[in-house]
Amino acid sequence: MRRIIYIFISLAAVLWVGCKEEGRIDHIDDSAPAPAQVSDVTVHNTPGGAILKYKAPMDKNLRYIRAEYEIQPGVQRETKSSYYMDSLVLEGFGDTRTYDVKLYSVGKNEKASEPLTVQVNPTTAPVHLASKQLREAFGGVSVRIENPEKANLAIVLMGDTAQTGYQSILQTFFTSSETANFAFRGLDTVPGNYSAYLRDRWNNLSDTIAATLTPWYEEYIPKNTWTELHLPTDTYEPYRNDQVYAVSKAWDDNTTAATGGCFISPEEAPIPQWQTWDLGVTIVLSRLKLWHCWNYVFQYCNQKKFELWGSINPNPDGSWDESWIPLGAFECLKPSGLGDNITVEDIAFARDGFDFELENNDFAPNPFVPIRYIRFKTVTVWEGPVKNGAVYLQEISFWGQIQE
Repeated sequence: MRRIIYIFISLAAVLWVGCKEEGRIDHIDDSAPAPAQVSDVTVHNTPGGAILKYKAPMDKNLRYIRAEYEIQPGVQRETKSSYYMDSLVLEGFGDTRTYDVKLYSVGKNEKASEPLTVQVNPTTAPVHLASKQLREAFGGVSVRIENPEKANLAIVLMGDTAQTGYQSILQTFFTSSETANFAFRGLDTVPGNYSAYLRDRWNNLSDTIAATLTPWYEEYIPKNTWTELHLPTDTYEPYRNDQVYAVSKAWDDNTTAATGGCFISPEEAPIPQWQTWDLGVTIVLSRLKLWHCWNYVFQYCNQKKFELWGSINPNPDGSWDESWIPLGAFECLKPSGLGDNITVEDIAFARDGFDFELENNDFAPNPFVPIRYIRFKTVTVWEGPVKNGAVYLQEISFWGQIQE
């Protein structure tokens, strides 16, 4: 027993000695000199930026390569690349003039080499490559952009809605899609002065376009006269035959419910699928607004592509015949343009509702005709190309002109 106790005390003493603080073992040599400069630098100019390839110095003390440059007067940027890399990406330049870039080799002790200065000549920045167009819209004005570089851009729409001679910002839209169209509604049908410009994330600004526009007249179509119409080829049964998911929930003025207050079709329903309803009045439709199921925007069974058809007297057998007039084919696009990723801006955009205008095109050569019955056809959902599945429709609203 004494021997066991002695062994225990000896081990404890060894552990205590081993655990005594002996000072920090530091692998950073503060006395080491700064690494040598990079060499063999080549420049590849890009839209609004440049890519620098280089040969890093052979130095075990090297930690990273740093580039310092000025994108605008007084606005400095820096970009770093670890010693595993052989290139640096520069971005944020607003024009195509010559810029000086200083390259530093930085050691683990943060000592930097003397700068090696190279020059870059960025090509036209994405904010200037993008084109923009102002036009009149139903109940407002819209701005359309073509963004070939898919850059992150802000579209700033301005207008003199108070007729004071001074334009203020009406709304700022954000997108990185290749094409985008944004509208500002709620304007009087009187001529007004409007303008728009683009801004990138480095605060580079495009030129400003301006136009005098007169919004087109439209009125909100009340929903108190809408009723379901069950035609033989329609999918009108609600999910699990629960009326809380009935077709009529798509026009109950509930745009925010996560569960309930939303039309959901059966999981085994075919896709494409469609629903029909009677507006109760004859209208000429100008635009519509659609909401995804609130908590699942750009996901699952919410619409990705859909079609809208109208009729004044539909065939009671539910067939797709000449009694149905194509009003438009639409797609719910994410402003970010990203694949499976959904940004905060995407969510805010969808929860405000997808705004679509009717227009003459190959699918709908004559959409501005009197109709009373609507057929809503879901072509694809965000879950992917499936043959069967539920479809969500949180809410839909229409604008146009009610016919006497």
